[in-house]
Amino acid sequence: MMSKIVAGGCKSYDEGLLGPFLTRAFAETGTAPAGCRVLLKPNLLYGKPPAKAVNTHPLVVRTVALALLEAGCTVFVGDSPGYESTEKALEKSGIMEVVRDLGLQVAPFRKRVTKTNDGISPYRELTFGEDPLDYDLIVNMPKLKTHMMMGLTAGVKNLFGFVPSLYKAKWHLRCGTDKRLFASLLIDIHAAVRPALTVLDGITAMDGDGPSGGRVRSLGIVAASDDALALDAFLEKGLSVPSALPISVVAAEHGLLRDAEVIDLGMPAVRDFLMPASMEVDWNLPPLVRETARRVFTRKPKCAAKKCTLCGTCVNVCPAGAIQREETRISFDYRACIRCFCCQEMCPANAITA
Repeated sequence: MMSKIVAGGCKSYDEGLLGPFLTRAFAETGTAPAGCRVLLKPNLLYGKPPAKAVNTHPLVVRTVALALLEAGCTVFVGDSPGYESTEKALEKSGIMEVVRDLGLQVAPFRKRVTKTNDGISPYRELTFGEDPLDYDLIVNMPKLKTHMMMGLTAGVKNLFGFVPSLYKAKWHLRCGTDKRLFASLLIDIHAAVRPALTVLDGITAMDGDGPSGGRVRSLGIVAASDDALALDAFLEKGLSVPSALPISVVAAEHGLLRDAEVIDLGMPAVRDFLMPASMEVDWNLPPLVRETARRVFTRKPKCAAKKCTLCGTCVNVCPAGAIQREETRISFDYRACIRCFCCQEMCPANAITA
């Protein structure tokens, strides 16, 4: 069976424009939410206002929630942010105002639910902060952003938010610098969660060194699909990404990337989307030489001293323990660094770059 992708253009966060698009998306993908218990899972990296384009915009959450409430659904909203509580991140992102106004419920992602995994990764157990089986329907709501490690964080990567914050660091450490291994883990998480619908917020997006310190872009893209893997591959082509990214490559190798029927409602063409500065060195060299080349040429996290507030967030989130806070600066142990860029992702001051 073919996947369905509905892609359109929306110049602003106007409910009058988003509402009809979502109605069409529900119809085309066969999503029937009547009377369901629904979890909305936005990208809630950490508490930043909507103008920063770090999180899914509150008005996208509001428009989706309204459509579900009109269908008689009970709606929950939640995610597991990187280093703060769900409630705090919801408040700072502006989404909590939507929760209060519409009478939605918060899913705090504080459970520890173990799922047996028989997917494509070598890992047989996954721990989630919420049990997907507690909900009749999961709506995955990613923000369109670049990602220093994986290239893009869109539909599949957004579901890494089901992993509780401290467990995220453990997975980064276990997967290390192996992007294909991490991609296989993300694909398994996607299969375990099984979102019925993925609604992408690319009206304002982020390119460059995302997912938190990149360039905010007004792209005017909104898209929805019943298949996050297909949606991600579609976005790579729509953004003119030079080559397939790890998630799409691994999914295709395992026969998980289905053909998709695209209903194009006027998605804008993007020709100047800037990918992260981080690079992969994968030359056809002997293993020892290749690893030496990677250490020398692969981009590494660096700290801009003038921006750094010495808050210590990077030290706390580094899964490899490769960062130290000294009296006047932070320092990196690049021999231990696994190039996951969690430090850059979580830095509140955007002081860490590649």
